[in-house]
Formats: sequence, C-alpha cells, structure tokens
Amino acid sequence: MRVNTDLDKSMLGRRTELDWLRIGAFGLLILFHVGMFYVPWQWEVKSPRVLPWLQVPLDWSTPWRLLLLFVVSGAATRFMSLRLSPRDLFIKRSLYLLPPLVFALAVVTPPQMYVRAIEQFDYTGSFSAFLRRYFSFDHSFCRPDDCLVMPNWNHLWFVAYLWVYTVLLLVALALVPNLFAGIQARGEALLRGSRLLVLPALTLGLAHIALAHFFPETHDITNDWYLHTIYLATFLFGFLFVFSKPLWSDLVKRRWLALVIGIACYATHTAYELHFHGHAIPMAVKLPMSLVFGFEQWSWVVAMMGFARLYLAGRDGSVRRYLTEAIFPYYIVHQFTIVLVGHALARLGLPLPIEAALLLTATVASCALAYEVARRLPLLRPWFGLKRMPTQNALPAPLVRAG
Repeated sequence: MRVNTDLDKSMLGRRTELDWLRIGAFGLLILFHVGMFYVPWQWEVKSPRVLPWLQVPLDWSTPWRLLLLFVVSGAATRFMSLRLSPRDLFIKRSLYLLPPLVFALAVVTPPQMYVRAIEQFDYTGSFSAFLRRYFSFDHSFCRPDDCLVMPNWNHLWFVAYLWVYTVLLLVALALVPNLFAGIQARGEALLRGSRLLVLPALTLGLAHIALAHFFPETHDITNDWYLHTIYLATFLFGFLFVFSKPLWSDLVKRRWLALVIGIACYATHTAYELHFHGHAIPMAVKLPMSLVFGFEQWSWVVAMMGFARLYLAGRDGSVRRYLTEAIFPYYIVHQFTIVLVGHALARLGLPLPIEAALLLTATVASCALAYEVARRLPLLRPWFGLKRMPTQNALPAPLVRAG
C-alpha cells in the first residue's frame, strides 16, 4: 500500500488531536479503575467502605471510552497502511501488541488473580502454590455467579481485541486491496451532515437491542459478540474516515449538539439505572433505553472528536510527546498497582480520603516508575509496548553539507 496522492495533505501530517484523544481515554480508564475499588460493582478487589454515589460519575465515560479508543486505533492503523504492505503491517502490529499481552498473562495478571482468589474465593494457599494452579489452567475457583479464568489477560483484553481486528482488516486488504475504497466513498456520502450523528447512534442502539442480552460483556474473545460488533465497527470507522476532511468538518460543526445530546442521554440513563436498580424492567422501557444508550455512546465520541479537532490539532510539545509514549506502559501497570495496593490499604483502616489519595498516588507513581525503567532498558521496551530504540549511525552526519 502506498500513500494516496488524492488525500488532502492537511489530513496526512501529525494528527496531534488523535494523540490527545488516546491519552485522554486511557487516562480516564486509569481513574475509572481507581474508582472501581470504591463502588459496589463487581471487580477485582473491593474496599470495605464502598461509596454508592461514586457510580454516577464513573458511569459517565463507561459507554463511550473504549469506543473512542477503537476509533483512534483504527485511525492509527490507516496511517501505517499508507507506507506498509499488509504483511509488514501485520509484523509491525504483532511485535507491538503481542509482547505486552504475553507479559500481562505471565507477569502482570497472576498477582492480581492471587489477591482476587483471597478476597473472593477465600484462598489461603501461598502465591507459589497459586502460580502452579494459574499456569496449569486450573478452573476450580468457582462460585455460583463467577469463576476465575486462568491464565487471564485481565484488563489487557483491549490489546487482544485490537490485534484480532487488525488481523481481520489486513487479511481483507491482502485479499481485496481495493475493498475499502468504495465503502469509504459511499460511507462518506452517507454520513454527511446530521446523519453522522444519527446513523451510527441508531446502529449502536440496535446492536444493543439485538445482541447485548444474548451476549453480555465478558471479555471472552470467543463469545463476546456484542462487544465485537460495536468495537470492530468503530475500529473500521477510524480506519476508513481518518482522512475524510468533510466528515471531520462535520464533527467540528456538530460538537456542541453532540455534547448536549450526550449530557441529556447520560442524565436519562443515570435516572433509569437508579430508578430500576434491583427491579424488573419492562420491555417497553428496555427497548427505547437501548436507543438512548446508543445515542449516549456515539454523541460523546462525536463531541470528543469534534472538540479535539478544533482545539488540539497541532497542539504539540513535551507533554504530548512524553504521554504519547508513556500511556501504554501506564495502561499495562496501573491495575496491577490498584489491586495490590488497594488490597493492602484496605486492611490498615486509614481515613478514607487519605487511603484514596495514597492509592491514586501509588498508581501514578508506579506507572511513571515502570515507564522510566522500561524506556531505558532495551530488553524491557517491547514488553511494555515501547518501540525498539533507534539504532545510531556508525558515523555522525556532517555538520555542513559538502559543496
């Protein structure tokens, strides 16, 4: 694949707004997981002092945060496809995504699963004994509503799904090189104007109606068809339309409308969750709420992309450069720290504000430390999602051009 010279050159440069969207979405994810320690929802470990009110702010980014990440990931894949063949792109993405996934399975996840076995399944054995069970695919940690699946990629399921979607896309490109040209042209025409906001939202809502009940979110890659449907679709959206100047212009024009719709749908969804919590929900309410949920998901994506394009395109500097590289190691490490430190802090009985501040500080500090160590050690870089260090030329370039 080569650069399409028909593409607008203004869309081909460094798209810093995409970097900032990726940084922001992962940052929200890290804060979300810190909050998960304190809400009643099922999670790895729990504070003995849950805060039910915290569910409301945490639920704000839940519908759309991962959708936005898959859009940005699709866009990044399109950029790479301009200069790499499907085969070379497959190698490049595999070398980037698979080592962190293996690292998570072998190193990052086992201590988290051990703590979870202690808290949720009353495990009393040693960590070494637990590791033998973990790597032997032991599935005996079970209770009526839950089982430990071991080994487990845990929060790095996003990486596994992204790799699978990338492979599917590259297979399609290798078999039919021009497959997406017509789809892109027709999609760009179809999604112009207000349809950019309405049609994807309706699609997400209908997918929720058709699939969410039968295939609830599990992060089991073989049986997660609702999530596969919406995440693969948004990944392809980013791939197809990252260079579409008309669509990005529409995203900017509709950012405020999308924001208002997103806020309204979030408020409606929150009221719905609070009102029907623990009660049977009539089908006459479920169906329209699925459509509301679809609009909630997509409106925030549109708003975030529109505002980012307007205010963050071309906004570069040392902070963006640092976070663009650091955010993947932060993502890999953060939940490891939250689970282990949270488990330890819960037993100290500290005042809640101090405990929460210590947990957040430890999380950020461990992420920063892991990144600073990994980036300096070539052998560690691939396992933390960092590119290999550039090789230095044997002879320095001349300071003055000859002649």
